[in-house]
Amino acid sequence: MSSRVVVERIATEESLMQAAASEDCTFVAQFGSATRRCEALAWRAIVRRELGVETRIFYDDYGAPRVDTPNTYIGVSHSREFVAVAFSDKPCAVDIEDASRDFRKVASRYLSEQEMSLAEEGDLYAEMWCAKEALYKYYRKGRLDFIKHISIVSHNSEESHFTATILDSAPIVVRIKREDNLVVALISE
Repeated sequence: MSSRVVVERIATEESLMQAAASEDCTFVAQFGSATRRCEALAWRAIVRRELGVETRIFYDDYGAPRVDTPNTYIGVSHSREFVAVAFSDKPCAVDIEDASRDFRKVASRYLSEQEMSLAEEGDLYAEMWCAKEALYKYYRKGRLDFIKHISIVSHNSEESHFTATILDSAPIVVRIKREDNLVVALISE
C-alpha cells in the first residue's frame, strides 16, 4: 500500500449525516459543536469509502484513530474547511493547515531558536507548524513539548521534506505538500 493522503473539503452537516453509517451518526451525537460533528463525519466517510463501509473505527489508549483492516494505519487532520486522512501500511500521521494563517505570531511557542532561523530562511512557518503537529500525532503518546521534545533538524527544499527527531529518536522524514492554499505534512515510516 505504501502511503497516500486524501484531502477533501468538508461538506455540510446535513449531507454528511445523510451519507453516514449509523455507527458514525451515533458517535458524533456526543459532540455539542456542529463543526466537530462535521469534521468527524467527514474523515470517517473517507475511511469507509477507501477501506469499506464495514471497517471498524476505534481509538487507541492515547486517542489516536485506528481501523481493523490488517496492515493499515490511518492518520487524521482537519482545518476549518478541509479534512485529510493518511493511509499507510506503516504507522503514519498527517496534519493539514490553511497556509494563510499567520504562524509567525505564535512561532516562539513551537520553534526553538535554531528552528526559527530555518523558518525565516525559507518562510517555512506554516510548514514547520504542520511538521511539528504531524510529529506530535506520530508519537501517539502525548506529553510532548513542541520546543523541548520535537526538533526539526533540516529542510530539503528539492524533495519538500523536513528531517526531525522526537526525544532524540532516529531521524524521521516529514514530507510537505502545498495544495491550493493548504499545507499538508505526512509521516509514514
